[in-house]
Amino acid sequence: MTSLVLVTGVTGLIGFRVLLETLRKGYTVRFAARSEEKAQKVLSRPAIQGLNAGDRLSYVLIPDISAENAYDEALKGVSYVLHVGTPVPVPGYDPLTQIYNPTVQSIPNLLGSALKTPTLKRLVITSSIVANLAPNPDPAVTSTGATRIPITAPPETISSPFEAYVLGKIISLNATDEFIAKEKPHFSIAHIFPGYVFGRNDLLDGEGTELLFQNSSNGYLLGSILGTEIGMPIHGGYVHIDDVADVHLRVLELDPAADSACGTPHSFGACTTLEAFNTFDIVEKAFPKAVANGTFSRGALPKLPISYDSSETERVLGMKFRSFESAVADTAAQYLESRGLEVA
Repeated sequence: MTSLVLVTGVTGLIGFRVLLETLRKGYTVRFAARSEEKAQKVLSRPAIQGLNAGDRLSYVLIPDISAENAYDEALKGVSYVLHVGTPVPVPGYDPLTQIYNPTVQSIPNLLGSALKTPTLKRLVITSSIVANLAPNPDPAVTSTGATRIPITAPPETISSPFEAYVLGKIISLNATDEFIAKEKPHFSIAHIFPGYVFGRNDLLDGEGTELLFQNSSNGYLLGSILGTEIGMPIHGGYVHIDDVADVHLRVLELDPAADSACGTPHSFGACTTLEAFNTFDIVEKAFPKAVANGTFSRGALPKLPISYDSSETERVLGMKFRSFESAVADTAAQYLESRGLEVA
């Protein structure tokens, strides 16, 4: 019998790919969903059905991740957790009730349930590079996955969904570090800090082009090659979706004997910084026909300069992150495929 892995956040770009790769690795997987409708959408995806996972795949409903004991049932018998699911900064969301509160409440709930799960060996939490960066990052200061921002108290006001997202990630990370120091759990905890994630979104295959833009970093990238002037700058760091999924599985499978002490947090940055988001230059070279016929046209994706170093992740996990060119090309190719156009 293979180890049971709980995966959360599977209705998102990262979570769905992590779900696929966990199944491909041969694990038995239980995924969490907010509703029966969302669970069935995941099960109906061609990428899932093509794996023929059978009884290696099941799901559990967690309608409210901020509810006390929300994860108790989901964690029963679980050996590993890949916790990818927390709110993303969707425009129009209420910053406090739909982003910040669920983020900072769900992590303590998960940790509390984990303490009550004797079978649990490792908990992997997907965070973001924003948890390692000051709210107004100085590009002269290099951050890594080990960087911590000393913000532990909730703010008096939150002005935007993105601010709520950043503060929620910072405070949740610090709270987890405090939990480890205080509780000395029987399982190890690791954090993964992706930059903006680009690449093929298998969850949306066959769903139409409009959904490729929703609740995903890919929306920024696609806008910039479809003639859109993106108004808000984004952090100048990226990771290919294939790499961030790979990092999750490599971290899950790290030898527990390599831990300096059970419960010591491990921090894995997954981000490569860029001089510029030269997205259109890349598609102009990779897909000249699509540029010539007007499918792709030059937009603008302004960059917020940062300095971030993920070389320790590459060293420890024995991998090399893919290029920005490959991330752009894969995303653009899926867009062309979704419209029934020649990928050229």
